[in-house]
This record gives sequence, structure tokens and C-alpha cells, in this order.
Amino acid sequence: MTPAAILAAPYIMRGQDGQSPNSKLNIASIGVGGKGGSDRKLAEKEGNNIVALCDIDAKRLAGAAKDHPGAKTYTDFRKMLEEMGKGIDAVLVSTPDHTHFSAAMMAVQMGKHVCVQKPLTNTIWEARELHKAAKKAGVVTQMGNQGATGEDRRRIQEWVAQGAIGKLKEIRIWTDRPIWPQGALKKIAAQKPADLDWDLWLAQVPPMDYFEYTDRDGKKGELHPFKWRGWWSFGSGALGDIGCHSMDASFRVLGGRFPTKVEGQSSPVTEEIAPAWSTIMYHFPEADGQPAVTLTWQDGRFLNGQQNRPERHPALDEMPEKDWRAAKNSQLIIGSEAVILGGTIYPKARREDVQKAMESGKIKQTIPRSTHPGEPQQEWANAIKKGLQTSSNFDHAAPLTECVLLGNLAIRSGKTIEWDREKMTAIGAPEANRFVRRPAYRKGWEFKA
Repeated sequence: MTPAAILAAPYIMRGQDGQSPNSKLNIASIGVGGKGGSDRKLAEKEGNNIVALCDIDAKRLAGAAKDHPGAKTYTDFRKMLEEMGKGIDAVLVSTPDHTHFSAAMMAVQMGKHVCVQKPLTNTIWEARELHKAAKKAGVVTQMGNQGATGEDRRRIQEWVAQGAIGKLKEIRIWTDRPIWPQGALKKIAAQKPADLDWDLWLAQVPPMDYFEYTDRDGKKGELHPFKWRGWWSFGSGALGDIGCHSMDASFRVLGGRFPTKVEGQSSPVTEEIAPAWSTIMYHFPEADGQPAVTLTWQDGRFLNGQQNRPERHPALDEMPEKDWRAAKNSQLIIGSEAVILGGTIYPKARREDVQKAMESGKIKQTIPRSTHPGEPQQEWANAIKKGLQTSSNFDHAAPLTECVLLGNLAIRSGKTIEWDREKMTAIGAPEANRFVRRPAYRKGWEFKA
């Protein structure tokens, strides 16, 4: 089923909960600070209850508990789920990437609806397994890439499908991430913060001593709560951080096509740390009469401080230079007759023609709109109660995450990836295949099918 069809298809909700459209959900929040706080605020709208809070940071947990005085607090989500059992209907997972799989998998296997921050997981194997488990359980799922619920995603699909920019030729995506230290980092021994349960923070990652780091300039940094993203054990680099946001529209436009080859280049990359910049080219095959398409991803900055980004396309000549330079995080969908930058068609003359075609009905609205644009957690909670579809359910989010993470296989291995999706393997590239799944899960955190 194509991404567009997934959006349009009716969702059959697991019936054992017996929730009615007017009922209140009992929601547990795993990872309560930062993004967890905003996720929780959206999910609890319309009268839903936050009944449990879990975090490995005692200070953050205490702060969240003030906002939800009736919620039980935990540092270990395994204990939370085991103790509260039927008292929880749904679970928010807003933790670092490496914990997404273990937290969401346990919740799903207990029959809980889940909303997981992006990327869905930080290995391809985990995304596959979590998707399978969610389908088996019949739970309502969502990945927290906000744009998936927005108007732009749907309108861009309709434009491309109905010829607004001519034949699709190429896609370029770029970002100013990483906005955290990445690349040339050096581990240093350090005293663990008193409020941090480091052992539980590691979760499924094999035990290691707490550490901090210094960057290229000798500046000291801490992993928690934000600067873990550049470390492969915990994050997925710049690509994992923003790829599921910025590739989402393009992945939908490509209508379910999946890359068969991925090439990458980057600044130095190590076994532990993602590079300071990377350029990745995804090759999507021809399908349904549409020509083969390349999608080029660029992230980071070079040593001279210049952002790694594409040159301006001729169709954008009318755009003021300052506006072009300000587009530090964007996508360019290139057609034979026009381009789409962000959510706007260029050149202006073509944009005006498309607007008239929309007003006259020549270009039609064919994709259902979200009930909660820009609010994936609220959309998810509403879908649970009303039996609706979510915009980034795991049928869409798992393949999208896999596509994004293929770029990291190319970067980490230094090899061109020829991807056999059925066998989940890079053909003839053992250097890449060792990154398809986590090498080891620590005792007590093993995956059980």
C-alpha cells in the first residue's frame, strides 16, 4: 500500500479497550523533559489523563510531577508498565533514540497504544520488529514527526501527482544539523550527575562507565539531556534527528518506492561518533511509469563554517538572495516544469497557474486532512478514541525510518549500499550489514518475540 493509500485507508482499532469517543485515556509518559513535556501537553488535551511519569533524571521527573500531581512516578519504565498494567491505555515514548525500541516494544506487547518520537528506532532491524509487533497487537501507533500531520505534506503530494510541476526529476534536502557537537569528539572520565540514573539511561546498551567529552576546540560537554545525538550507541546523527521530518513529504511523493542504492560521503566518521557533515544520495527506481529519481541529502558544516547545501536552482532566480540563504533547512522537489521549495511552487508564474487550477478544480484535493494539523500526539489520542487513522502510523513510519537509516549504513561503512529489502541486507557489504541491528543487548533488556 502506498503512503497516500495508507493515509486514506480506514483504521480498524483494536476493540478490547472498549473506548468510546467521549472516554478519557490513561496515558503514561516515558521521558518527561524537553520534547517529552510538549508531547504530553498535546496528548492530554480533550481531558485525557497523565497517570504515570517515567524518567532517569530525578530533577526532571520531580518537575513534571508538579504538573501532574496525581501521576505515579518511576525511573524504570519496565517497572512502571508491570506495576500499572491495565491502568495504562497508551504510552508516549520521548526518550533518546536508543531507548525508543525497548520502551515501545514492551508497551506494544502489553497491548498499549504508542506514540514514539522520531526516528522510530536507531537501527533498521528494530524498526522492522517494532512494526511487526504493533501490527500483531492491533494498537494505534504514531511517530512524532509533526509535519506528517500538516497541510503541506498532503498538498505537495497532490501537486506532484497531478502534474503541477511536470514530471518529477530530482529531490534535494538539506539541514543545518547537527546543532550539537559531532565529529571530532574525545571521551573524558567524569563524575556522574547526582540526579542521573546512568545505568537506566543506558537501557539496552551494554554497560559502560559514565563519560563526558571535549570537542575540537577543547570545550567540555555532557551527553544528557541533549548532546547524545552524535554518538551511535544512543543517537542517529544529524540524519536520524531530522531525516524523518524533512524526508517525510518526499517519501510520500515517491508513492511507496524504496531506494535500491545509497551512496554517501562525509567528514571522518568513527565507530562511536557520527560525522560533522555528510552528503548522501538515495537512488529510487522507476515505478508505475514514473522515471527513476535521486534524492540527495546534505547536512552539517565544513571546517570553514560554510553550510553543506545545494546550489540555487535556476527556477529560484526570482527569490531574493537573503531568502535563499535563510532556507537552512528545506527540501527542493524538482520537476520538468517547476520546483517546490518547502511548500511553495517556483517560478511565480507557474505558482499562479497552479493556484488557478486548484480554484477551478483541475487540481483536486484527494488526500484526507489531519484532524489535528501539527499536533501528532493529539491526533494519536483522538484516533485511539474514535477509531481513526494517524498520519505517521508505523505502516508509514517504519519504512520511512528504514529509508533514512540506510544513509547511516553508507556513511558508517564507507560503502555504496545496494539494498535487498526482502532480505534486509546490503548486498556484498558485510561492513554495512553489521550496522543493520544492534550488536548486543544487555542482560535484562533482550528482545523477546
